[in-house]
Amino acid sequence: MSRSQAQSDTADQVDCGSADSLLTPERMEILVRFADQAYLRYVKSSPCLTHLPTVIHVNVLNALAMNAAALGLSDIWLLCDSLSPFGRIGPEPKPVESPSWPQGLRPTMLQLNVLHHPWIDLFPIPRLRDNILWASVCHDVVDEDELWYDLVEMKSTNDGKPSPSLIAWGQPWDPRGWEVSVPFLQKWGYLLQGCPEILDSTNFWRESRGERRLKITDGHR
Repeated sequence: MSRSQAQSDTADQVDCGSADSLLTPERMEILVRFADQAYLRYVKSSPCLTHLPTVIHVNVLNALAMNAAALGLSDIWLLCDSLSPFGRIGPEPKPVESPSWPQGLRPTMLQLNVLHHPWIDLFPIPRLRDNILWASVCHDVVDEDELWYDLVEMKSTNDGKPSPSLIAWGQPWDPRGWEVSVPFLQKWGYLLQGCPEILDSTNFWRESRGERRLKITDGHR
């Protein structure tokens, strides 16, 4: 991304609406402009705290894009009506698992047998992917669009409240490089049942900042 002069200190918000892409060209332009703004403030040693929520979501988008590339999915995960090639039904063959695929991204049996959107394939925690599929596709108890919005959409922070989100650190295909925010745990914690690696990673990053450890309970649903 370029390091051009920022025109505004406030990140724009775009509604995907009925667009065919989850990440429209307009939103891409906004992300580039926002990255420029945040970078300029960083090099001037005057980071803006209001940038933090959007930085988090930009990092998640970048991490998912890197995992998509690792699986050879290119940009199909950005199209609203895409279907994962792993859950494809019909005569067209499914992708053959490659030794180069990171262990945490290799598809589960559920991914191979359920039609779903490819963005779900991009999280490096197999049980989390299965939990999302069971809840959103198999039993329709989770709004997949709402979950996507919480994970990666840019949001207004005018109310000052933190939004539910995942936080990407380090290598995106390594479960140890991910953290869950407290609001995400409160809203979507039941999706993390059976995912001790994400909790361990979260507590590692929290303790490194001097924050208390978290735990997942049934009451977080």
